[in-house]
Parts: sequence; structure tokens; C-alpha cells
Amino acid sequence: MSTNALVNLVEEAKRQMTAITGLSPDAISRLDRSEGGWTVSMDMLEHRSIPRTQDLLASYEVTLADDGQVTGWHRTGRFIRGQG
Repeated sequence: MSTNALVNLVEEAKRQMTAITGLSPDAISRLDRSEGGWTVSMDMLEHRSIPRTQDLLASYEVTLADDGQVTGWHRTGRFIRGQG
């Protein structure tokens, strides 16, 4: 798969997770090929704070079909940005 196709896959995963959770994506930490699709690990902003080092982030593992559609997701943890 080309770099552009991977970028599009990740962008689509972020868009779908924003629609599903109502949260903003912050970072992608992993993208792996899995059986029948892809697995993406992403951090989503759950609560913005001042200073930003106190933002509450949540890590999600997202499974995608080969066409990029989200087929499942679960939160794997939560952390404060300054402690992550």
C-alpha cells in the first residue's frame, strides 16, 4: 500500500472516530495490518485544560476493514498529557 493510501486510511479513521465519539484526535501511535483489515492506535482529547500539559487524553484501539471503515473500537487507557 502506498504512503498516500496509508495517510488516507488514517485520516478516514480519525474522521470516523470523531463522528463516533465526539472527541478530537490528537495523535496516531500505531498502524498495523491485521487479519482482514487494519488496527490503528490513536489518542483522542477527552478534556482540554490550561495549561495543555493537564489535558486528559484517551488511547483507543480501532479496527478497520480493508476499505477503511471502522469495524470496532475500544478505549485502552486514559492519561494526562504531561504524564504520557
